[in-house]
Amino acid sequence: MKNFWLILAVVTLWTHDTWSQARQQGQVKGILTDKSTRQPLADASVALLYARDSSMAASAFTDKKGAFLLEDLPSGTYKLYITFLGYQPRLQTVEIIPGHVTANLDSIPLEKTGVTLGEVEITEIKPPIRVKKDTLEFNAGSFKTRQNAVVEELLKKLPGVEVASDGTIKAQGETVKKILVDGKPFFGDDPKLATKNLPAEIVDKIQLIDKKSDQAQFTGINDGQTEKAINITIKKDRKKGYFGRVSAGYGSDDRFATSASLNRFREGQQLSFLGSGNNVNNQGYTDLNALSFGGGSGMRRGGFRGGMSSIGGNGITRNWTGGVNYSEDFSKKLKVSGSYFFNDSRTENLRNSSRQNLLPDTTYYYNQHAQSLNTNTNHNMNMRVEYEIDSMHSLIVSPSFNYSTGKNVQDNRYESLGGKQQLVNSGTTRNISDNTAPSFFTDALFRKKFHKEGRTFSANLNIGYNNSDQENFNKSGNLFIQPNGEDYTDSIDQRNDITSRGFNMGVRLTYTEPVFKDRFLEFTYAWNRSYTASDKLTYDYNAAKEAYDRLNDSLSNSFENTFSTQQAGVSIRTQKKGYDYSAGLNIQFSDLDNNNISLDNRLRQHTVNFFPSASFNYAFSNSRRLRFFYRGGTQQPSVSQLQPVPDNSNPLYVQLGNPDLKPAFNNNFSLGYNAFDHAGMRGFFANVSASFTSNKIINANYFDSLGRQVSQPVNVSGAYNINSNLVNTFPLKREHTSINSATNLNYNRDVSYTNGIKGNTNNFSVTQHFSFNYVYQELFDFATTAGVNYNGARYSIQQNNNTNYFNYSFSFDMNVNLPLGFIIGVDLDYTLNTGLAEGYNQDVAMLNAFVSKSVFRNQQGLIKLQGFDLLNQNVSINRNVGENYIEDIQSRVLQRFCLISFSYFLNRFGNSDKGGIKTGRPGSAVPARAVRARGQAL
Repeated sequence: MKNFWLILAVVTLWTHDTWSQARQQGQVKGILTDKSTRQPLADASVALLYARDSSMAASAFTDKKGAFLLEDLPSGTYKLYITFLGYQPRLQTVEIIPGHVTANLDSIPLEKTGVTLGEVEITEIKPPIRVKKDTLEFNAGSFKTRQNAVVEELLKKLPGVEVASDGTIKAQGETVKKILVDGKPFFGDDPKLATKNLPAEIVDKIQLIDKKSDQAQFTGINDGQTEKAINITIKKDRKKGYFGRVSAGYGSDDRFATSASLNRFREGQQLSFLGSGNNVNNQGYTDLNALSFGGGSGMRRGGFRGGMSSIGGNGITRNWTGGVNYSEDFSKKLKVSGSYFFNDSRTENLRNSSRQNLLPDTTYYYNQHAQSLNTNTNHNMNMRVEYEIDSMHSLIVSPSFNYSTGKNVQDNRYESLGGKQQLVNSGTTRNISDNTAPSFFTDALFRKKFHKEGRTFSANLNIGYNNSDQENFNKSGNLFIQPNGEDYTDSIDQRNDITSRGFNMGVRLTYTEPVFKDRFLEFTYAWNRSYTASDKLTYDYNAAKEAYDRLNDSLSNSFENTFSTQQAGVSIRTQKKGYDYSAGLNIQFSDLDNNNISLDNRLRQHTVNFFPSASFNYAFSNSRRLRFFYRGGTQQPSVSQLQPVPDNSNPLYVQLGNPDLKPAFNNNFSLGYNAFDHAGMRGFFANVSASFTSNKIINANYFDSLGRQVSQPVNVSGAYNINSNLVNTFPLKREHTSINSATNLNYNRDVSYTNGIKGNTNNFSVTQHFSFNYVYQELFDFATTAGVNYNGARYSIQQNNNTNYFNYSFSFDMNVNLPLGFIIGVDLDYTLNTGLAEGYNQDVAMLNAFVSKSVFRNQQGLIKLQGFDLLNQNVSINRNVGENYIEDIQSRVLQRFCLISFSYFLNRFGNSDKGGIKTGRPGSAVPARAVRARGQAL
């Protein structure tokens, strides 16, 4: 532990020192004017080039006063290149002398067009990165990718962006929840459908956005409700035609994979078709050329997970998918987008688990072997209609529909051991479940502006409906060893018919009123009502009639629940040029009405919550920002938690409902700091969040002498979670390298009840990752990542079960371009586990490799031979840590196989002006590589 804290301290100091050094550098500033009128020139393009090779050092646009400022520059000699429509470009040498922080150029006059500059015309200057108020923009042409690469590969090369093995994207330490294409949704809110299907070649820019709510975008007043999103802008010349691909592959053990996509993008219109099928654990998003597999282990506590896991989930999965996405701007006033997506999957899995149940005076051990078969079919449709009624009124309507069916068959074999490893019980269970679940939701937002600037009104209406019909068969045979040594057996053979219905409706009204030049009052009122009903009928098997016709009253129940809230609040919001803040007070009235129809009793609860709201955003400069917010809210219990009948599908773990549950209340805080030096492409991003929950709903557990566990949800206070992320990126642009580090610290405190004794569990985890990328022209590239995850659990009841465990990981990925269109590649993932249960501390080395050959004209065809898990070591090991248990799980995963595939890439684009340069004699003042040419930019 001492070494661990020393390493963490060194990492933190190095991160701080790196950024500090980046900030202690020079700057160039000046003012552009018209040479004749001496009037300032706004929105002129200013580029600072390194004198040694004319590569980009920094760029900016002049403000309303014609002023510009280029910051964070090391000492040295530069060339300042200025362009403005209708004026002659200007090129001059600038030198930043050590010890002299600022190079002040004062007034720079520009002459009207009439003479070219050294026979070089620069049509467009595109720096690799631009920093805007709430957007970090990357020029895709500055980040090389392989031929026929998808957007996901491009994202992996961007500083401050992480892409996990399952396709989850993190930007600046935050999870990306939405991907937009030219500002429009692409297949709803699933980011992977865009990143794993769209080719990188069509991308013009990647924009990392702190996306504001529709309400804030309309009023211009920041309401603090933001989410991390990515907007992909498409090159103009790729909006005049269509593109796509078709791939098919077959391999050993009858493994197959096929996929197809077709896209047509035009100005204001997008149309995409996707389809795929495979039995290689691919979720159906990925082209065969991006197909890869991982293995290793993970640590889980609540929603936290570190380490690696098998791509596509555990088990062996066969998957079919298909979908269509369409969006069009019919006019400036009407924009429509929608999508339909279909998925059909079948998963076979084997699962072994070893669990310690921590009781106040002893420990029970539970070992299980499970075999399952899951089949699921899902249809999802969503739509978004934006209608600008006039300049003062607008309407947004977003309906969605989902229909899913599924069947699950699971067989378990188990045993429980006492504190002295003696047998307490054993048995087998078989559960079969069929379910159907349609749901519908729509959201409508009406917004109105008044003639007085800042005075707005909006009304948000949402309506949702869901229904679930489920038929379960529950069979088990159990052996129990009593304390006196005698044993007895029992069995269960039942059918459960469960029907649940839900309907919710909500309205939110918002009114803003300007009180001063840059201050606004905001008044809100929100009403929400949700109704849920559940009927559970349990029938025992009648052997005489060979039918389930005996109603079990003790396990049957009809239940209704209504939860309604009214919330009113007032806040004052201030918006300045460099900062904005808000402070307000809210009151919420909650009413819970539980109606147990079967037992003819009713419970009503009324609660009142007061909570403030606050947000603060401050821009130290265009590249450094600080933000803070606080938000409170309620979380109502689910129907299954409220319904007072046992769920005995697992005879050793019987779950009860609790109709007396109160809604939980969460207080959430967040503090973030972002700093990005676009000249040196250095980035530093830090986020700290905390959540404190009162009346949190947890499971109180009781264990009897036969090893059976009864669980019932109860309300407790004293639970909280604190999480922090630290991301530092340090690209070395000239060497085409990128060095990144990511640190995550999490502290979680939970409250537990075990056999009536209250306790708490404190869990602390640290994850540290370093990555290094290198690209050499178009010949080869490689990336390597090393990480360590530490997890420590401390129990107040059984302190002798306090545990520490580590997980180490290393990965290496390399691709080499060879003559005649050949490419070879290899990736290695190595994971080392320590501190787990016996038999689970396995070291895993996952080795994948491929060789491909481009064929046909313009490399439109690709033949590829891939080998996965060549060392045949792939495993999936996870550790779950709960309030009163520690559990290690090993699941079945896909192991070694080979696949040979063929892909055909379709690209049909109309002729368009691609921009570029016109060059004169050699030795021109600005070399061609310093300007935009055929999609490559500064």
